[in-house]
Amino acid sequence: MLRRPYDDAGGALPPRACHDRAMPSDRVGGPAGQSALDLLSVALRTRAATVAELASLAVRDEDGVRADLRLLAADGYVTVEGDRVRCTAPADVVAEVVRRRTAGLGAELVRELAELAAVVDRLPALAQEWGTAAAGQQVTEVEVFHGPEAVVDLWHVKQGREPSRRTDVVLPDASGLFVADRAMQEVWHAASRGEGRHARVIASVADATHPAAQDRIAEELAGGVQIRLMADPPSWFWVTDESTVALPLAWGERWPTSVISIRDRAVAGMAGWVFERMWERAVPIRNDGAGWHPLLALMSSGSTLEAAARALGISERTGRRRLSEAMSHYGVGSMLELGAAWATGRPR
Repeated sequence: MLRRPYDDAGGALPPRACHDRAMPSDRVGGPAGQSALDLLSVALRTRAATVAELASLAVRDEDGVRADLRLLAADGYVTVEGDRVRCTAPADVVAEVVRRRTAGLGAELVRELAELAAVVDRLPALAQEWGTAAAGQQVTEVEVFHGPEAVVDLWHVKQGREPSRRTDVVLPDASGLFVADRAMQEVWHAASRGEGRHARVIASVADATHPAAQDRIAEELAGGVQIRLMADPPSWFWVTDESTVALPLAWGERWPTSVISIRDRAVAGMAGWVFERMWERAVPIRNDGAGWHPLLALMSSGSTLEAAARALGISERTGRRRLSEAMSHYGVGSMLELGAAWATGRPR
């Protein structure tokens, strides 16, 4: 799998809510925000210039209209100056909302793991102290690798000692892996095949759609590697056999130059839990099924229609047709409404 021979120099939908919590009720798209979305539809359709005019056209009282306008203004959909109302182009606003909210969602998802990475930075010294004070006790195995090939060195050492049976990798930057090291690729694929074995990779949409990556992606899929995509994976890390986790010493690095490997089931268990949550939200690459859910899932994480369609192996025209089918299915007339409807009723 690993080698770095060189470095390679439409609109989005509102983001999905977390699986385990409801959308805040004071935000557009939440329970209280539905009336704001309805009001926004009226404002966009009629271009009402004042609060009074908008209230009249929406057949609502002005106080309620002003309350919803505050919600819409907070996300940038409208600007309110006194009694004057001005709408912003929805595509621009939705793209910014996606960027802001998905960034927050990703931060929440990996916050604990980022804190873990900071703690792990102290593990070598702590492990040494533990070994000195408790002779005969089992010491957590900790190794640190530095340099531009730190990830490669770690992989070689790990596989040389004990080939992995189950490997999960978050790979935000795969640009140096577009050309395979054939010997290591054979080892990587061998670890992906057979009962009880798997290799799963979460990659970025940008890498998945890069022309130079297409041959490598085809090879990995043919070799049994499972690949899913996120718009912007938060950091590199991997978990093997539910017992070992590798983390960057500087959390958030896309291809780290300093990594730490910890063989400890408790630590690996936490990293594994985070990976599973990310895997659930990621979308299988080149998913050419007829449904619109994979397309909407990628767009909800911030991808454009063009990028999402390419990642799924379909044409942009097919992507637009599936969006149209989704709008008909949910009975909505805009991308904004589709995002809200799909986030509520999407498959889990």
